[in-house]
Amino acid sequence: MSVRLFVGSLPPRLCFPELEDLFTPFGTLVSAELMTDPTTGRSRGFGFVELESAEAAQAAISSLNGSLVDGQTLSVKEAKPARDMMQPRGGGERPLPMGTSTGMDRPPSASGRASGVRLFVGNLPYTARGAELEKIFAEAGKVVSVSLVTDRVTGQSKGFAFIDMGSREEAAAAIKRFDGREALGRMLKVNEARPPERHSGGGGHHAFGGRR
Repeated sequence: MSVRLFVGSLPPRLCFPELEDLFTPFGTLVSAELMTDPTTGRSRGFGFVELESAEAAQAAISSLNGSLVDGQTLSVKEAKPARDMMQPRGGGERPLPMGTSTGMDRPPSASGRASGVRLFVGNLPYTARGAELEKIFAEAGKVVSVSLVTDRVTGQSKGFAFIDMGSREEAAAAIKRFDGREALGRMLKVNEARPPERHSGGGGHHAFGGRR
C-alpha cells in the first residue's frame, strides 16, 4: 500500500524535479507535488510525495527528516488524512488535493542561477564533502554552487547533492564526464534536474510510475 508523506521546510529555490530527486533513492514514486503560490509561482516551502510502499516511506523519513538541504532542515513525516490537511490555515490558504495544479512547476531562478543549470548527483559516499565535489566537477566547467544533502547532527553526507553549473554546455559536459563513472570510490549518477513535461492545457498533475 502506498504512503503519502508531507515534506516541509523546503528551500525557496528548490523546484519540482529536485523534490522528486530527493525521494527516488528510497523506492518507486507514485506522485509528487510542490505547493506553489498561484500568483507568483514561487514555492510555498512544502510539498507532498507518495511512495509505493510503507518500507520506502519509512526509509525516506529515517534518512531525510532532519537533514540539511541548502541550509534548511527538512521535515518529512507521514501526511495526515486529507480531511485534516484541508482545514483553513493562516490567511485563508489551504493545500490543494493531489492531482490539482499548483501553479508554476519551477519557481523563478534564484540569484546566481539565471543562466546556469542544476544537476542531481547521486550514489555519493557518505564521506563526501562539498569541497571535493566542487573540485571534481570543476573539471567540466564553472561550478556556481554545491548543495550537499547532509545529516543535521553529524554533518555526514546523505549520499546525494545538487550542483549548479555555470552554463548548459558545462552541465552537459559534467553529465557526459561523470554519469556512470567512478569518482570518490563510487559509480556516480548525474543528471539534470529537469522540470516535468507540460501537457497541452497547462495541467500541473505530477503522477508517474517510477523515475523517468
